[in-house]
Amino acid sequence: MAMVTSSSSKATMTEETGKTSDNRIVTVKTVTDDGAGQLGFGRGTVDYVGKAVSLKVVNFDKQTEAYKSDYENATNFARAVTDGEGDWKDDGKKGGEYGTASVGEELFSGSSLVARYRVGSSVPRTHTEQFEPGEVMLQLCPYTSHRVVAGSVQFRWMGQVYEDFEGVIYRGRTASDPGIASGRMDYETGCAFMYDYVVGGMGPQDFTLLSLWTVAGQWHTSSVFFNTEVAPLRAGAGGLVLSVVDTHGATLTANVNGQGVVSGLHMWGAVDFARGGVQLQFGDFVLDSSLTAAEKAEWWYSAADVGAVQAGKIWRPWPVDPTTLRYSCVSYVYLPVDASLMGLDPAALPPDGRVPFARPGDTCVVGVTHSGPAFVPFVGETYSVGHERLSFVQVLDDVTGAEIRTGYTHDLDAGTLTFTDLTGYPAQIRVVGRTEVYRQIAEVRIDGKVRLTEPVGYAFPAGAVFSTALRQNDRFARVSRVYSQASWSGTTWYDGVDPAKGEAAAKYNHAGVPIEVTNRGAITERWALRMRSDGVTFDLIGQHLGQIASGTINADFAPINVAAGAPYLTVRAAGWNTGWVQGNVLFVDTVGAEGQIAVVRCTQPSSPAVADDSFWLVQRGSVARLPGNE
Repeated sequence: MAMVTSSSSKATMTEETGKTSDNRIVTVKTVTDDGAGQLGFGRGTVDYVGKAVSLKVVNFDKQTEAYKSDYENATNFARAVTDGEGDWKDDGKKGGEYGTASVGEELFSGSSLVARYRVGSSVPRTHTEQFEPGEVMLQLCPYTSHRVVAGSVQFRWMGQVYEDFEGVIYRGRTASDPGIASGRMDYETGCAFMYDYVVGGMGPQDFTLLSLWTVAGQWHTSSVFFNTEVAPLRAGAGGLVLSVVDTHGATLTANVNGQGVVSGLHMWGAVDFARGGVQLQFGDFVLDSSLTAAEKAEWWYSAADVGAVQAGKIWRPWPVDPTTLRYSCVSYVYLPVDASLMGLDPAALPPDGRVPFARPGDTCVVGVTHSGPAFVPFVGETYSVGHERLSFVQVLDDVTGAEIRTGYTHDLDAGTLTFTDLTGYPAQIRVVGRTEVYRQIAEVRIDGKVRLTEPVGYAFPAGAVFSTALRQNDRFARVSRVYSQASWSGTTWYDGVDPAKGEAAAKYNHAGVPIEVTNRGAITERWALRMRSDGVTFDLIGQHLGQIASGTINADFAPINVAAGAPYLTVRAAGWNTGWVQGNVLFVDTVGAEGQIAVVRCTQPSSPAVADDSFWLVQRGSVARLPGNE
């Protein structure tokens, strides 16, 4: 189409005209205003306030020739121009006149008028747009076709040092800090693709390659078969975790289900949990119709393989670097057990070493712990745990977690405690209570359910714990042996007097003034009270605790067991005879009321989730009368 553009001041009018295939004339006109409400060339006006436009769309500036006849028919015309006899005459009259006439000959379709406008803003507006650039490719070794060795890349770029690990580029990586993932490494092409980098230094051109190794002809594979170092493996999720880096630098991670089927990005395989066998194929099933001619010319393509496993698909390998394959697994190891340590013949145990957790006739404990937020107590305050029928209640230092045993009274049935003395209390404390029910097990079912001899009798919430209790006979603290010795090396402990040293001349009257112990404070320990040079002062040394206190024979001696808030033992001054000299030793063997048990904790191979961990071991006695409950 021919284009004609006209302008007047800021207003314009553009006209494009052309002929269609059926000989129609098509004209497109575009008119703009001058910013003051006037459309180009008198075509109309714009009312900005009233939001109205007056537009002249048809002009009568088109003209056409016209013929004006003075006579109505041919007879009258003939009389006017002849003499009636058939001869022509010229009387100055004409048959008609030619002239011009203005017409509007433009036709419009129903949707031919289009208006475009911009809405003004009464106040300035601000718009913020965030732009995230794409990856920056750094060609680290453009002049070689060798493959980059994984773990050998280190470079400085814009003031930051970057290094690779298993296909990922990190910055700020140290022996104790894993660093920040900043890009990915393509070992095949030698390119580092940076997606998280720090702009600094002297700009992007500030680059120094610190380390990079290449190797010629390093092989890759798309199929791996191996056996784990240990077997059998634990079935299910977590039994085997495997990762490998492909030739493009991407890390592939395997997922293993309970049936041993391996799945994941670009991988397919199986695991034999019994023997630890693993077989993996790296690749994908792709539609044959989606492959190009170049791909069908590859070594792995065969028309006979299409649809062999999945309809219409063929297996396309995905090469990986086998030197980057890493795995961790959890296995069962069956070890012989020393019968003297266990107290029973291990031949009676199941082959896998697992024993029943609960048996009919055992005592079980169903319990739940209640705790509240830290608070500042005051004398006379009655604090409610919010639950009744507590089995015990504790006051703890909110910062250290140490137990506070004094300064309050408690009502376990009501679930409350009242503060009576806050001397030595920390800034804030927490109160912990526990509700427990002791029952006897009547039946242990194969599905894991347990039936009790009587109802629980308490509405335990979700999260309550079922435990079994290790029962013991009547327990009480006691002194098993008291004897004196002339001298002592300080390191050698005998079950009785050392024959090389002999007894001391001085004695302690244990029969007349017994050495006292309590169930709360006494522990199972060998004690040595060794005299100093004055023959009056002595040091208390424990076989396991070492030297913990000093005393004198002229005063009662009762060293405090801080953990229990009671003395380890009490030695009365009245029991000491005369004649003690430097180096003499009084040996006292005590037996605690707490039953001795062996605690074994099994930790499965894994990455640590927290910095440290702890557990709580509680020993209790049943109802007794004073002073037995001490």
